[in-house]
Amino acid sequence: MINHILHSSLLKYFLKRLAMAVLVLFLVSVIVFIAVRACPGDPVLSKIGPHGDASEENYNRVAAELGLDKPYPVQYFIWLGGFLRGDFGVSLINGADIRATILEKLPVTLELLVISMVFAILLAIVFGVTSAIYKGSVYDQIIQFISTGFLAIPAFCFGLIVILIFAVDLKILPSMGFVSFAEDPAGHIRHLIMPVLVMGFMEQAALTRYIRSEMLEVLSTNYVRTAKAKGLPTQAIYYKHAFKNVMVTVVTLVGMRIGQLIGGTVVIEQVFGWSGLGWYLYTSVVKQDYPAVQAIVLLIAAAMVILNMLADVLYAAIDPRIKLD
Repeated sequence: MINHILHSSLLKYFLKRLAMAVLVLFLVSVIVFIAVRACPGDPVLSKIGPHGDASEENYNRVAAELGLDKPYPVQYFIWLGGFLRGDFGVSLINGADIRATILEKLPVTLELLVISMVFAILLAIVFGVTSAIYKGSVYDQIIQFISTGFLAIPAFCFGLIVILIFAVDLKILPSMGFVSFAEDPAGHIRHLIMPVLVMGFMEQAALTRYIRSEMLEVLSTNYVRTAKAKGLPTQAIYYKHAFKNVMVTVVTLVGMRIGQLIGGTVVIEQVFGWSGLGWYLYTSVVKQDYPAVQAIVLLIAAAMVILNMLADVLYAAIDPRIKLD
């Protein structure tokens, strides 16, 4: 009976969060549509080119071909309807199918995201737990110094430092570029190392501080003090009992931080020439490629909203103390 009530409450909570997610994505789509058109530049002139025929007649013809001659509300609903059907349109610059391009770039970015996040989580767990266990020690001070430093330094600055060390001075890794795994597995891994190092170390900073704070709170609870009084092994107390409760917070944090990591790929892919979705977004913004920018930004927003929603639901599912409302 209790399980039935819990599952029913969890389902209602999920449906409520899903409805909120749909509303948020609708508002994001409107904001993106308006923001893209408020940017300086004229996509029609970009399509015509600097040496093309910019006469009024040709300008109006190109605008009609691109669907930019219609009122903004009509343009919005045409674009949104196509997006919901999986039709992201074609590039205003080269006529390429945007969905096909995104599907080509997405695995490249996902590989970077997943490996970087796993690396960041492992670092954060080691640093955060160690810092909490040895609170006030030299280890704790060093870890806090490192975490604060990575929170303060911009990602592109750290990326340039890594390039100078490993590519310019030591000459053991390529400075930038992308090689597919199918073409050259070893070359692909060598190109992947520096972006993963930068994203992983940058991301672990916030996670480490959260894990340290939660771990300190758990270590001060009565049940941990009781376990110590009973003479249980230290490792069992810290990792089996204390850290098990911290993992609930880690799940939520990862869901929140992965959205930040998605945004960070735009910068990292530029620094290292990683030909993924972030690179595609940057080039589309520069060239005022409306449909491409709208599709990519809305997909990123959808990913962030869905991941946060799933993290909240998982948080509520694994912690019975959470009130579902």
